[in-house]
This record gives sequence, structure tokens and C-alpha cells, in this order.
Amino acid sequence: MPVRATSVRTARAVRGLSVIEVMVSLVLGLLVVGAAALLFSGTRVANRQGENLARVGESVRTSYDMMAREIREAGGAPCDARLNTANVLGVADWWGTWGEPVRGFDGSTAFAGAAFGTAVGERVNGTHAIVVRYGQTLDALRVTAHDATTSRRFTVLPAAHGVVAGDVLMVCDFRQMAMFSASSTASGTIDHATGGAAPANCTANLGLPVTCGAGTAREFAVGSLLARFVAAGWYIGNNGRPETGGRSLYRVTRDGFEEVAEGVRDLQLSFLQDAGTDYVAATAVTDWTAVLAVRVDLTYETPEAAMSTASATARLQRPVGFTANLRNMMP
Repeated sequence: MPVRATSVRTARAVRGLSVIEVMVSLVLGLLVVGAAALLFSGTRVANRQGENLARVGESVRTSYDMMAREIREAGGAPCDARLNTANVLGVADWWGTWGEPVRGFDGSTAFAGAAFGTAVGERVNGTHAIVVRYGQTLDALRVTAHDATTSRRFTVLPAAHGVVAGDVLMVCDFRQMAMFSASSTASGTIDHATGGAAPANCTANLGLPVTCGAGTAREFAVGSLLARFVAAGWYIGNNGRPETGGRSLYRVTRDGFEEVAEGVRDLQLSFLQDAGTDYVAATAVTDWTAVLAVRVDLTYETPEAAMSTASATARLQRPVGFTANLRNMMP
């Protein structure tokens, strides 16, 4: 009896796929899965690189904005920065002097504000450092009266001046400038008595020459200007986080150090002097009062390792440089 067509079709359907067909299907499936895994892995690495570079970019913007602005302010004073200045502070620390708008330190020269070392906040050996000094304007704070011999008191406007005891101030008129610590303050008044809140004054007399415990009284004229004195150091320090590179850009004042930007690996500085033809190292500067501009070269690195194609454990590094002119020292 002949086999019907329906029986042949049923037999073929029951037979299923051959071994070769299964193997081909498996290979194709593995290829698809592998391609998807590679795409996912590549996307993940690209996302990590993008995130790390974004963090580097944030560090670049933060350090540039703050550091460049402060270097440009160097040497600034409420009046002429070249006026003879009576400094009556009773300290000789790095932050308590006036005269040099900037001073640089090469990679082996110590800076009193941040010693070389491995502790958090200590300076990394081989990296440069810089100190800048300037008078920070206090919203047009001006003298309306000055008792230089009895109360040792400035009467000022505006009355809400924001100065507190212990603030280091600069006062000047068209003939002289003085640097002192506010011994006490009240609404509309600022005193400069001997002693007082740290750093304290070694004399209450603001005239020249300065003699601690004595000196010459000097009355500043009505309309004299006041500013808050700032001395700040910039350097590369240890941040205590080796898993993200371990280094940051730091700023230090008499109140201590603060971390400004993470992932800053190196700081190198060079300086342009008046009548100079090129930027030179700190060791070649002969007169810090003649420095007109600072060249800053910073090296940034990603917080995560394995970001560089050169090594499986290296971090991506990006050098960034800028020049800041000392606008207050321009001829």
C-alpha cells in the first residue's frame, strides 16, 4: 500500500534538527553573546574614562580659577603697594611679612608653611610651591577718624565692617602704609593696641621706624583706606587617599591648610622679572619685587587606575599650563 504524502511530512517534522544545524546555531549564538559582551565592556570602559576625565576637568577649573585669581592679586594694597610700610605684628612667621608680592620655591627648597613629608597636608618632595601676599579690599572701608595716641582707635565707615579681633589689616593714606592686628573691634571702630588677640601687635604706634614696645605714633588722615592682609601658599600635598592617587593641590594660610583640588600630581613654576626676556626658575630670580608674571604648569591624573593604554595600572595624566600676570606690579 503506497505511503501517503501526509505520512512523509509527519516523519520529517518528527526528525528535528541535525547535529550540524545545532552546532551552527550554537556558534552563531556565541558570536552574538560575545559581540554584546564586548559592546557592554567597551561602553563601561568609555563611561569610566568619561567620568574620570570629567573629574579631572573639574579639578582643572577649580585650581585654575582660585590659583590664577590669587596670583593676579599679589602685591595689591588699598593704596600704592610701594609705600613705606610699618609692620607692627609681633610675629616673624612666613605669613606675617610684607614686601615680596610672591616668592617661589623649587622642588628641593623648604617652605615654612608646609614641610616636606608623607603625612596628610605635607608637601610632596620634588614639587614647587609659591607664596602670594596682598591686601583684600573690605568694601570701600575707610577711616573717618583716628586716635593714634590715646585709644589707639580707628573710627570707620561703614560701621558694619566685618572685621574681628585678630584680623591682620593694612591701613594707608597717600604717604605711608601700616600693617597691624585688630586688638579689638566694635560697630564702627577698630583698635590697634599693643598685644590683644593673636597675632598681637608688638607696639601700638604705627609710624616709622618701627620699634617694638615703643616706636613713633602716626595719625592716619580721614579718608585713609583699610584692607585685610592675606598671605597664602600653594603647593602639592599628600591627601591620604592612595587609592585615588594620593596627591592634591593645597592652599595654606596662617589658619592652616585646605585641600583645593584632588588629583593634581605635580606643580612646576617659572617667573618673569621686569626687564627679563624669558621665564626663569625660582633659583634664578634676583628680586622678587620685580616679578611681573608667573608661569604655572600643573599635571592632573584620573582618580582611577587602569585608565591609560600605556599600562594596566597607570592613571591618565593631563598637563595644563597657564600664565598669570601680577597686575598690581605692572610698570
